[in-house]
Amino acid sequence: MKILHTSDWHIGSTLYGKRRYDEYQQFLTWLINYINDNSIDVLLIAGDIFDTALPSNTAQKMYYQFLWNLTQSSCKHIVITGGNHDSATFLNAPKELLKSLNIHIIGAVTENIEDEIINLNINNEKITILAVPYLRERDLRQYELGENYEDRNKKIITGIENHYQQLLNLVQANENPIIAMGHLFVAGSKTQNEDGERELYIGSLAQIGSNIFSEKIAYVALGHIHSAQKINNQENIRYSGSPLAMSFAEHKQNKKMILLETITPKHTNSVFNISEINIPTFQNILKIKGDIEFLTNKIHELKQNNSSIWLEIEYTGKNKILNLKETIFSLIENSNVEVLKLKNPYNYPDFLTNNAIIQNLEETKPITIFEEKLKDTSFTDEQKNSLIHCFNEILQQVQDSDINE
Repeated sequence: MKILHTSDWHIGSTLYGKRRYDEYQQFLTWLINYINDNSIDVLLIAGDIFDTALPSNTAQKMYYQFLWNLTQSSCKHIVITGGNHDSATFLNAPKELLKSLNIHIIGAVTENIEDEIINLNINNEKITILAVPYLRERDLRQYELGENYEDRNKKIITGIENHYQQLLNLVQANENPIIAMGHLFVAGSKTQNEDGERELYIGSLAQIGSNIFSEKIAYVALGHIHSAQKINNQENIRYSGSPLAMSFAEHKQNKKMILLETITPKHTNSVFNISEINIPTFQNILKIKGDIEFLTNKIHELKQNNSSIWLEIEYTGKNKILNLKETIFSLIENSNVEVLKLKNPYNYPDFLTNNAIIQNLEETKPITIFEEKLKDTSFTDEQKNSLIHCFNEILQQVQDSDINE
């Protein structure tokens, strides 16, 4: 049996306002061809199918057309779990209809936890998938009056661990290899600056350990982090990462999927052969920074290649250039080079240049702005920490709300 693990498609996402539908269509077409050419039996998508809770008509059309094309391919089952960017209500709306096509959707935790257990039998090979979606705080615990922040964190961690343990208890009688899906941040995973990730949990919750996954689980298919990686060098606990670069911070990443192939007959303790599959780059992006001489030479070099490329440019020269934007845009005239973002510190008022935040609001996290404002207050450090915790809680509640409910 061949199983493909992907996540974090974020269909409908933009890059500094630039629409990326062409990239997504190329990726989905390539994926269908890969599945057919390699006789993939099962596709797993571990959350964040869409970039927003209300995807555009174009994003929806791409998604449903892809699912229909998959039903005509070698792929026999598709398992999709909701992520923190997804609307569970939206994903679940066609759930029963799609189930008839062997497309299994778990948009969010349901009243019956057994709904997350998917047993598959393909060519007399059996596997069990624990299709765990993004676990919101309201799914895990009830608020208790007077509890402090640390107690709350511990209860959320315990709730996540208990959720997986409950599922394992329900499947302990069968001998099928078990794959657990999850959309969360696991300690040991690596992110990059400007990764674009909304922080799932704050504070000590970054310490959710890989030990919450029992040894009975043959493979853990994770989503939420955009970089493909093993967790703590464990071959069987992995993030597949996003198929497209979600920000310019990812411009050097090789995007991947994870392929699992069952081992038969079992001559080792392993259940799967695990390999990484490289995803082609459908749109070149590059982040460059330097003085005007470096930027000029680099742009001339890129123009000579005559390939389509999107740039984020950061000017770091010591001299103030008032017409920097005009200079840069004149350099890329009549070429396939396009500048999506130009960072010039001299565009900011003097009082901002000494501040830690010299970014525009659209690329600054709300918590960063809140922390900066707190610096100008007379609150004690303890009071500031308490306010930060409260603000984080409000952010979490806003992000967890489903506007389609």
